Amino acid sequence: MKSHLDGNRVKLMTRMASYEANEGKDAIRICRFFRSDYVVLNVVRAAVTSTIAFFLLGGLYVYYNIDKLLQDIYSMDIVEVGKSVITSYVVFVGVFALIAYAVYSFRYDRARKSLKDYNNALRDLSELSVKNQLKG
Repeated sequence: MKSHLDGNRVKLMTRMASYEANEGKDAIRICRFFRSDYVVLNVVRAAVTSTIAFFLLGGLYVYYNIDKLLQDIYSMDIVEVGKSVITSYVVFVGVFALIAYAVYSFRYDRARKSLKDYNNALRDLSELSVKNQLKG
């Protein structure tokens, strides 16, 4: 029995192998999740990392302004400072969460479309194989 590979099948198989080796790995990893699970997981990660960043930046601010803060500590309204810090924290984390939501929603949709195109290419390859078997 003679194997016959036509140019279209070879091109399609090469393109699919390249996809599997490169962007397909990420797309498959991403699409293992439901969209909402993937996005929420990454928004939570962004919230945690932005919380760490906020406190690190706050610590740096205190470190560099310790003299001024110690001079003004008795004249400060601690409740207002606390409200200001909490408001800043909520805004900081909120902005990062919104950015993460947009980025990871886009990534999921792009991966989903990519896998859909890959599955269409698999179907086309299967159809080419069947046609080739019927000819030969």
